[in-house]
Amino acid sequence: MYMPQNDKFLHTITEYLNDTSDDALQSEIERFRAESAENERYYLEIERIWNYSARASRLDGVNISASTQRFKENLKPHTSSRSIRLTWFSRVAAAVLVLSIGYWTYLQITEPTYLIKATVKNQLDSLRLTDGSTIILAENSELKYPDKFEGPTREVVLAKGQAFFKIAKDKKHPFKVLMNESEVVVLGTSFNIKLTATNIDLGVKTGRVMFSPYKHGPTSLLTAGQALSYDAKKKEFLTKRAENQDAWLTKELVFSDAPLEEVCTQLTDYYGIPVKLQDHKQSSKKLNARFSNQSLDEVLLVLHETYDFNIKKENNQIILTTPKPIN
Repeated sequence: MYMPQNDKFLHTITEYLNDTSDDALQSEIERFRAESAENERYYLEIERIWNYSARASRLDGVNISASTQRFKENLKPHTSSRSIRLTWFSRVAAAVLVLSIGYWTYLQITEPTYLIKATVKNQLDSLRLTDGSTIILAENSELKYPDKFEGPTREVVLAKGQAFFKIAKDKKHPFKVLMNESEVVVLGTSFNIKLTATNIDLGVKTGRVMFSPYKHGPTSLLTAGQALSYDAKKKEFLTKRAENQDAWLTKELVFSDAPLEEVCTQLTDYYGIPVKLQDHKQSSKKLNARFSNQSLDEVLLVLHETYDFNIKKENNQIILTTPKPIN
């Protein structure tokens, strides 16, 4: 027979049923259930009531009187003392229901509301989060973020495009940027992320960041001046030196002993026009230069004067070649 003295375990049981991943609560419940057959029956009945409560309630509101009545009708007595047991179980059912409603109400009050910031072509936009962090979005980008941060981490979602993050320091609450299966975790730093359908490019300007490509996958720790490129299809990433990751924001391209192949790649990314080096004998040469708010034609003129390139524009791309020697 279930006895009212087990009431003191009701709160513990409902706590556990609400979060079955809690190892401490699980151990306590297992000990309780193992003590006697009566405790086991008690637990199973509370579990049945809890599950019924989950089916009976709805997120748009709960009729307590009606739900309690449904509990009474659903309860099956196990002894001849039907009226005593029904009264007691009705009280337990009501307690479980109240706890369920209270927990749902708590979530509605404490859970943050997620907002979306999006940009279109030729538009930059910025926002300041409640923790003091600043995020600047490049064109054609989208970010999902909470109106407030709750819990052990601060999380935002970069849905598409590119953004520069300047994160406020908070050692107790790491900052996470989620991107499909991947995530970046930081404490307080500044970095740039570019997300496409197949790639993630990450560059660190200050501090340190941890990159995780997918759940249980290999991680990479990057410090200031380092970068990586992740191929989502191949699930591979390559670390490299961070150069011009935030050029879209600073309007400045800086090359320091940069191979010409890499220069062409960065010019392509920045100006949106394919720039190709046709003479690979020149690829080993290095460029040291700084371009601030300069057009592609101005940059190409510098390359022409420095390396004597011929510049040819065809099929919406630019090809750099070296003139053939005169015999």
